Amino acid sequence: AVDVIAGLLLGAAPPTPAQHVRCDGTLLELAVVEEGTSETDRFQFALRLGAQATSKKAALNELNRRLGTVRRKMSGLASGGLIVSAPRTYTVGNTTASPQRHQATSRITGEVSRSNYDPLIQQAGRLPGVSLQGMTSLSSTDGARSLQQQLLERALARGRRQAESTQQLLGLSQLRLIRIDQRSGGGLLRTSALSRSEKSFDPSEAPKPRQSIRLNLDYCLN
Repeated sequence: AVDVIAGLLLGAAPPTPAQHVRCDGTLLELAVVEEGTSETDRFQFALRLGAQATSKKAALNELNRRLGTVRRKMSGLASGGLIVSAPRTYTVGNTTASPQRHQATSRITGEVSRSNYDPLIQQAGRLPGVSLQGMTSLSSTDGARSLQQQLLERALARGRRQAESTQQLLGLSQLRLIRIDQRSGGGLLRTSALSRSEKSFDPSEAPKPRQSIRLNLDYCLN
């Protein structure tokens, strides 16, 4: 059990047990979940780009023109390159009051620093055919690892307290941790949907990156 705990604290995946550890006493199975947040290092943004025209070709041409504008405006704000999805086309309207038109859309994602958080929101709100779908808070690699270790330590301590409480209720004297199963523990990123606004957005007010960890712990009580 000590080797498994050390491996988890170092960020390694728990080894697959070669055989089931035998318990000659009372087997106590616990599931412990811990969650926490870390400081925001940067943000991932998602934009929806759209264009309409009387033909599919014209809609795609307008979409490409608007995409060029987005690339120019975002070049000084986004960190690294943009990720642009392949365009999707479909028809809208088909009535006397609303003649059929062709719609072309694409999704654009990228990352932005804390300092460019508000400028990107403001810029996106002024570009034709662009709607800001949301901003996702991201933590630094070191911050995510530090939080993961803290969650692991808290989960192990919580499981130990629960096991000791059960041990006392049963009037037993020995307690042994025989299995740790970390089935989950990836980062959970909280997304904030934002609408167009002339007001300033403060990155410190955005939801912080959240992570969770779940441990299945087996204790042998005697």
